[in-house]
Amino acid sequence: MSKEKGFLSTKTIKVLTRRDLGSALHGWGIYAVTVISFLLSSFFLGRYLGGIRENNIRISPDPLSGFFFFPSVIIISFYLTVLSSVSVSRERDQGTLEILFYGPVNSSAFIFSKYLKEMLTYLIIVVFFFAYFWGVSGLTNLGFSLGLVKAIFLSIFLVSCWISFGLFISSLTSRVRNSILWVVGVFGALWALYFGQGLLLSLSTEEMPAFLSYMGGAVSVIYQAVWWISPLSYLSRGMDAVNVGSLWLYGMSILYSIIYSVVLIILSIFILKRKGVRG
Repeated sequence: MSKEKGFLSTKTIKVLTRRDLGSALHGWGIYAVTVISFLLSSFFLGRYLGGIRENNIRISPDPLSGFFFFPSVIIISFYLTVLSSVSVSRERDQGTLEILFYGPVNSSAFIFSKYLKEMLTYLIIVVFFFAYFWGVSGLTNLGFSLGLVKAIFLSIFLVSCWISFGLFISSLTSRVRNSILWVVGVFGALWALYFGQGLLLSLSTEEMPAFLSYMGGAVSVIYQAVWWISPLSYLSRGMDAVNVGSLWLYGMSILYSIIYSVVLIILSIFILKRKGVRG
């Protein structure tokens, strides 16, 4: 019985993943977002090359792996987070989740199929990354380096954090609109926290008013508390690992990302089981 159940789960995951992935590939969303991310990367590239022409100096020995790649990753990661955040709530909202669970579908197979679909979507985008940056390298002579290949490989694990975070949000909500509002609100708060932390750190403590000093302490405490919760933190660690060129930081970034993704996927499965198909 256990072997049959395992076979059904594997078969179910394949069927659900193929269905969702086919729908995504026939839509225009991933292609539009990929193009937008490349346009943003090209904008930064133009400014970088302009700085080289004006000052006759290169800011980074390996710019493609940092300056121009990770902005694209941020845009695509957020898009995939939104997609994953509505993946469960949309099925529940439309009533298809209840129908699916009458068949050989269980919470584990359903959540994992949604995760696998988004990851396969990103792997397809990775192919576009290689094509785009190979072309950029040929046009600018900046070099398609090993550092860029390592950054692209690392991004697979970093994006996994964002996708699993979106699934976690989706498992908590019952409506698509609520899922999107939660994702936008959470990421808005996280960005505000990061920028606020950086702004307060840039101020001189001697000239800082007392209330700002207390606020800085409170923001620092909150910042440390969310450091292991926010997917932005894992992206930041990955960027630091690539920029520093530390193999240890690179490996730890992959390890932390895997642990983070597994924990959130397990939590999503548990919450879906507790809430049920009707939420």
